[in-house]
Amino acid sequence: MVSKKQEVKKILEIGCGQGFRTYLLSKQKNNKVIGIDASKKDIEICKKRYPRIEFLNMNAEKLLFKDKSFDQVLAIDILEHVDNLRKTIAEITRVLKSKGKVIVNVPHYKSEEWLLKIRPTYFSEIHHVRFFKEGEIESLFKESKMVLEKKKKKGFLQHFELYFLFKRKVKSDSQLSIGSWRDNFYTKAVHAFFLMFDPVVVRTPLVYFPLWIITVPIGFVFNWFGNLFLPKSFYYEFVKN
Repeated sequence: MVSKKQEVKKILEIGCGQGFRTYLLSKQKNNKVIGIDASKKDIEICKKRYPRIEFLNMNAEKLLFKDKSFDQVLAIDILEHVDNLRKTIAEITRVLKSKGKVIVNVPHYKSEEWLLKIRPTYFSEIHHVRFFKEGEIESLFKESKMVLEKKKKKGFLQHFELYFLFKRKVKSDSQLSIGSWRDNFYTKAVHAFFLMFDPVVVRTPLVYFPLWIITVPIGFVFNWFGNLFLPKSFYYEFVKN
């Protein structure tokens, strides 16, 4: 008989992008992870990079899974993009098992207001269709019988890299004229620099550069202080009744 600790946890990542987070989740013992994204191009990249993981081209507003299919659903920086927010939340709740968990990350409204001042075309360029004010996400998930388990503000340091990207004027397939950190060697180097201040660095090849032993604690202090005034995101964990 399989003990509870050994049971396979089925996880769905909505908006998996190019698959790195999905890959990290799949590395944890007993996780079975599926990544979905509305971008066919990103799904093709995911399948080439991580052929052992299941990736599907799918819209968050119509999840092609049976009811109560997953123990956990991730929607990281997704809900600000979807056209029908309530339908998306209803679909997430539908495919989640009883006592299952939803992890949600959305941009903080103060961050969005600041970024729009830097680049007024920001929303139209990457299809952000809404702000999330304080308490709004909690109310929406409460309507779907979800209980808030954890909430925090995070990501202050991301603003520095975003400022650099938003001031550039280049053409990009993924984010129109905003571009991406993947565009060239220079932008990759900038991304790698800021990654050195994030604990996720230990899951990347940069772990072999021991400078992160110093930079990650520095990043923690800067993020803690900066999140008091200008957090990048709201982070939530909800549990289904």
